[in-house]
Amino acid sequence: MEKREKFGASDFLMFLAVLFWAVNFSFIKIALKELSPLSFNGIRLFFASLILILALLFSREGFSVKPSDFWRLFLLGLVGNTIFQMLFIHGLNWTTASKTSIVMALTPVFVALLSSLLKQEKIHWVAWMGLIISFVGFYLVITKEHGQFQLTWQFIRGDLMIFLGNLCWAIYTVFSRPLLSRMSPLKLTAITMAIGALFYLPFSIPDMISLRYADVSLKAWGSLAYSCLFALVISYLIWYISVKRVGNTKTAIYSNLTPVFTVIFAYLFISETITLFQAAGVLIIFVGVYFTRAGYRHFTKNQTI
Repeated sequence: MEKREKFGASDFLMFLAVLFWAVNFSFIKIALKELSPLSFNGIRLFFASLILILALLFSREGFSVKPSDFWRLFLLGLVGNTIFQMLFIHGLNWTTASKTSIVMALTPVFVALLSSLLKQEKIHWVAWMGLIISFVGFYLVITKEHGQFQLTWQFIRGDLMIFLGNLCWAIYTVFSRPLLSRMSPLKLTAITMAIGALFYLPFSIPDMISLRYADVSLKAWGSLAYSCLFALVISYLIWYISVKRVGNTKTAIYSNLTPVFTVIFAYLFISETITLFQAAGVLIIFVGVYFTRAGYRHFTKNQTI
């Protein structure tokens, strides 16, 4: 049987990261009223990379990696930062903060599915049922606000981009685990963030150059600064500290808490609400995630996913 673990430092840190990310969705929506998605992300990725590189320099751990590890870090930087951030920022710009966080609650499902495909973990048939249930919930979440189902590109493009971004984040998480046995979370985060930012900047530089910086309010700059420091630098480090200590799936399960707090903060900060259909979708996603991660225990005591 699986050993029950006590609540510890990793749990506290991940709960803190959940709160940082939950607030971040609202702050990004505030900033995007005055900044384009590309200029916002270009600026925050540049400064987040700079902070992490300086932190790595002061740690004296160094940047040296094995050639085989470098190419893994290179690909992870592209998937987990360049591609993920491109999908995330445009997706969030085209949908609500609440819906974004709800769709991202599928992260543990993607992590479990990817771990199964890579034969790192075996998924019980109950977990596969949970995967299907989760996608039913996702379908409800992306329905029209008055409850009608609609699948036009104009309406669901933001949700689909967040959905695909989830897959990138799962890849980033699962494939990073082996590297964390050979380097610190700081080193992995700094190098992959810098690589991701390097390839993201060519897309964002035109918007960054054309931006009228003097016209941007302090509220927007403050939101960007928060997103850079807390959502990228601190929360990314917490994520990989947790992945290294307790594993990718146990870390990913904390994503389930993010929508709860995001909906609360989005209501308080930017007056967002969700419909009954979307609330039902949230509950269904949670049920699906539960079956994916732990529901098999009701059927067997010997198998684990």
